[in-house]
Amino acid sequence: MTKLDFQVAIIGAGPGGIAAGYYLRRQGIDDFVILDRADDFGGTWRDNTYPGLAVDIPILFYQLSFARTGRWNKLFADGADIQRYHLSVVAELGLRKHFQGGSDVIAERWNEDGDHWELTIAGKRPIRVRYVISAVGGYIDTKPGPDIPGISNFRGRVMRPNAWDHSYDHAGKRVAVIGTGSSGIQIAPAVARTAASVTTFQRTPAWIIPKPNPDLSPRAQRLLNAPFVLTIINALIVASMDVAEAVLFHLLPLLPESVLRRLIPRYDNMARRWYRHLLGDIVRDPKLREALMPSYGILARRTILSNDFLQAVDTGAVRLITEPITRITETGIETADGTQHAVDLLVLATGYEIYTDPEHYKPGVVQGRNGFDIGVYYRDNEMRTYGGSALPGLPNRWMLVGPEGNQGQGWHAMVEANARHAARIIGESSRCHREVAEVSRRAFDKWVRKMAHQSKAIRLYATDCQPPLSTYFVNSKGETRYYRPQTVSEMNWFSRRSPLSDYAFRPVSIEAKVHHDQSA
Repeated sequence: MTKLDFQVAIIGAGPGGIAAGYYLRRQGIDDFVILDRADDFGGTWRDNTYPGLAVDIPILFYQLSFARTGRWNKLFADGADIQRYHLSVVAELGLRKHFQGGSDVIAERWNEDGDHWELTIAGKRPIRVRYVISAVGGYIDTKPGPDIPGISNFRGRVMRPNAWDHSYDHAGKRVAVIGTGSSGIQIAPAVARTAASVTTFQRTPAWIIPKPNPDLSPRAQRLLNAPFVLTIINALIVASMDVAEAVLFHLLPLLPESVLRRLIPRYDNMARRWYRHLLGDIVRDPKLREALMPSYGILARRTILSNDFLQAVDTGAVRLITEPITRITETGIETADGTQHAVDLLVLATGYEIYTDPEHYKPGVVQGRNGFDIGVYYRDNEMRTYGGSALPGLPNRWMLVGPEGNQGQGWHAMVEANARHAARIIGESSRCHREVAEVSRRAFDKWVRKMAHQSKAIRLYATDCQPPLSTYFVNSKGETRYYRPQTVSEMNWFSRRSPLSDYAFRPVSIEAKVHHDQSA
């Protein structure tokens, strides 16, 4: 007989892992382990502590629905406050007793004889479980590189956003930031407050819009914590998003592609005129304004909220360089015009590996039924999931952050909905003593057809109607798999009411069947 270590393994201790633990408990399942390569909860908010770190979604709906609170200092909370929030939820739920830190899961293999998953953990013994919920986040590992000649010769200090060394004092130093994504735009003005100079090297300008970020007074916090206030606020937000997304996912796909190709550029031109006016109000130098003006649409890349980057560029506190980098020297950066930029601290804010790219899924890491390998599958096929989390060939396994999983309301809403769905199927599987659950090919194909139709406008917008662009909204195969083309209400309804008949349930084999009271 096969002895299981736990009924369920949750891989990842960020907000998704916390949500998965909560919803398993709601299903009456307490026999689970939360594995993480680090030594604490928090995920990306544990790992990222760089200067200027803050959320770019109002905090009132960037939290878990079962642990809402109005006790925030600002409308857009900083990273430290968000991490404290996560740890407070962990303490309230008593999840630490389930936690095993320092557990880097390097391989997952479905054992067909035993109808269970075997997890290989670096430096530790393997773990056997019946079910796996992968709660690995989407912004955990930075991209390798960048592939710039001479980078290994640099004698100064190099840092990345997710590995910031606070023991290094950047005051009085010459700082270079490569990258104008969210991290780079947050870091540059924050470091500029004490650095001797900050230079940002921009390859592609970003859409940067103001972030209304008022302080939340003690009185405001008390009001937000009054009964039903946050529930009502969230309901209003969801209703407004549902209206807008119903147009995007249901009405626009009914239009012929030829009509959409005419409408999309008009929309972008309107946005561009508005943004030129915004830049004109903030940045005085016409040449700088032109350098900061994107040539692509406002929705084609992540729009960044900032109240200080454009202002810092305008005042010269952050110097903007658009000349291509030719090489990195021992003492700095050389650009295509021959200029040598002296650097003490080099910040590589060049992006993260993302769950929509096939390269993120390494062959041999996750292997399911009949040799199914998710890395090989996503290399050779479209990157799709059923409901943002499941795949045929991977029984008893769900991922909370997968292709077409992010609905757009906020990270917590996405991982919570997918965790609710996974826990619901696990609960049903356990209760009916059919402990192997796998989404059927029929249900998967039907879902894929539905999502392909509802993402029609998004696909045309991000691909055919944009210039060549480096963005994680479009993966290396040219697919638009970042967003889940559903309204918020549709996503939440699916997580609670999706047809159980979309899964094939069966008992474990006679040889494998072991009641947990025998294996505990």
